[in-house]
Amino acid sequence: MKLSPSLIETGSLTIFFAVGLMLRISLLHLESVEHFDEGVYASSLWYDGQFEQPYPARHLFAPPLLSSLMEGLSWIPGLARFAPFLPCVFLGTATILALWWLARSWFGKPAGLFIAAVVAMSDFHIIFSRMALTDVACLFWIVLSISLGTRAIARQCFRTAVASGLVCGLAWWTKYTGWLPLAILCSGSGMWWLWSGRTVIRFTRFAGILATIAIVAALTFAPWWWQLQPVGGYRAVSQTHASYLTGWSSWTRNLVRQLHAQFLFDGFTGELSLGLGLFAASLMRWTSGRSTWNTKIAASQASAAGSAPPLLTLPPMTLLLRFTAASIAIAILSFRIWAPLMLICISIGGLSGVYLWPVLQRSWQRRELNDLSPTSPRAIPLSATDLDCAPTIDPTLGFCTTLAWFIGMLLATPMYTPYSRLYFPLTASLWLASAAGVGWWLESNLSVARRIVGTGDAPPKPSWGERLVSAMLIGAVIMSFFHFDENRELTRITNEDLFRSSLFKDRTSIELAAKDIADRCLDNVSDAHDSKDAAGAVMPLDLNLNSISPEVLREAAEVASSNSAEPGSTPDAPQRKPDERSRTKMIVYVYGEPALLYHLSQTGIIAAPVSHLNLRDPGDKPPQVPTFVVFGPNAKRTTGFWEELMERSSNLRPVTNITYSPSLVTLLDMFDPNWLRDHPEAYLQTFEVHRVQ
Repeated sequence: MKLSPSLIETGSLTIFFAVGLMLRISLLHLESVEHFDEGVYASSLWYDGQFEQPYPARHLFAPPLLSSLMEGLSWIPGLARFAPFLPCVFLGTATILALWWLARSWFGKPAGLFIAAVVAMSDFHIIFSRMALTDVACLFWIVLSISLGTRAIARQCFRTAVASGLVCGLAWWTKYTGWLPLAILCSGSGMWWLWSGRTVIRFTRFAGILATIAIVAALTFAPWWWQLQPVGGYRAVSQTHASYLTGWSSWTRNLVRQLHAQFLFDGFTGELSLGLGLFAASLMRWTSGRSTWNTKIAASQASAAGSAPPLLTLPPMTLLLRFTAASIAIAILSFRIWAPLMLICISIGGLSGVYLWPVLQRSWQRRELNDLSPTSPRAIPLSATDLDCAPTIDPTLGFCTTLAWFIGMLLATPMYTPYSRLYFPLTASLWLASAAGVGWWLESNLSVARRIVGTGDAPPKPSWGERLVSAMLIGAVIMSFFHFDENRELTRITNEDLFRSSLFKDRTSIELAAKDIADRCLDNVSDAHDSKDAAGAVMPLDLNLNSISPEVLREAAEVASSNSAEPGSTPDAPQRKPDERSRTKMIVYVYGEPALLYHLSQTGIIAAPVSHLNLRDPGDKPPQVPTFVVFGPNAKRTTGFWEELMERSSNLRPVTNITYSPSLVTLLDMFDPNWLRDHPEAYLQTFEVHRVQ
């Protein structure tokens, strides 16, 4: 069966989407609410009206859209266990289609296929798509809003502008930085209008479209803004976010840390995606030319010019071989220098190429005019499939928007505390810029081939500079199969190097720890175990953890949890059931650990958040109901916690310490990567349980 460009595009997109969905839903039972912010957002799933709000100052973290989606999914039978993660799984998978549509519109069909592969198989995006955080969900709305916004400007359509504003409002309801589409659209389209857009759209209409998007977005967000008024309004939110600003003095250090995190989250699928995406895009674009360009057209042109017919056909097989070799080379290099760095290189080259040699701009213009004439004298004319692969929106508008997006995020992102998830808007701009580079490179090669075949001239011999670059590229590919160890000896890459990270890390350690804490508190109430025995799961404080690798620590934690149904329990200890826990009168307060609070609430005990340690009854009397307080690594990093703990220490009796193993995402938000490398003991964190007396 002859492959057609539409079949290749549809088939490739379907495969990439299916792979992306599979990578996001596979082994979802290994996921658990673990990160601090995950616990806050998922608090709507355990919220009891007697506590007045799901979590203290919940409104300062994010608007309630994601939490509402979690709550709605929890009502569906069989989905309660996965409700915290499913919204991001679905919206993260939908981002594949959103960015495919956007890149396809701006830079052509090949660019759309490339970015679909990159997003579908991005380790960084997959990891966060499997978590209960707002960033992946918000990115989907941002991309969709920008796509609709640029389409509204290009088509001068106010109806599409309203849709863009509504979607921007949903982004704002998901995360307080959801207004980013407004900034990106205004800056990017403003640059485009000054450059060339003023010749096709009047300023009043252009400004009216942007104003429509902004007004609709503000009106969509207004109900939540109104609900914020009793708790300090949007000013309280802005003040909280301002506390995360670190300023220009930390810009370089934060950017380095963000890039370091990108390399840590990089893995096999992300590195492979670049080669697969480029090959799918190349095959579709080469096939679109092959389907109509033939020797008859070239021969008739040569006969009219009085020259011999060319011996080449368009596009020549050598061009497909070049595309294939480039796909293999980019995949191999990604394994060696990491996919994020490879994307940065392609992005910079792509933005430069789109500006210096506007072949995408010309292909869009020809599509608009249905112009099939040769691009240069005696060149092979275009075909209908060539026009079909061209962008549907002015690539200059896409270029300006991508450039403004990239520069704005590059300047703004390192101004904040370097949480790895804040890198997503910058990552999206890099994805789009690299897609533009791929589309531009493919179109440029075909444009040159069209001219060579039409004239019948032999391909020009490569210059010394081109030969040097080719030799360097070949050398880099060859050297990528090797690396230098610490002794500077050349060794072959092992499988561990190829699979540096795994997407499916077990994050249920905190869930098991919560069950253990609940049972220890029950044992303490019933005096079933001595407090010394209850501390049996605690690692001795004098153990020299600096000599133990993180892998050994993680294996030790896994072995400890696998030896019993719940960590710290003896094999013969009876397992508690939620109804058994709920029959015991006691309350467990959790200080600064919302993720633990979520899991404790699932065990059947009464658990509640607390922001202080003054937990005795009025009159400073011991509580009549057995009362416990639990705190962990997040509480210990809270300002003023240690001072209050020292002040209230006489009212707290230690019960037990429970260790758990946080995931890399959580650890990187608490500690610097370089510090983690030198302190492997941080891979195990401790929850301290105390009884109020």
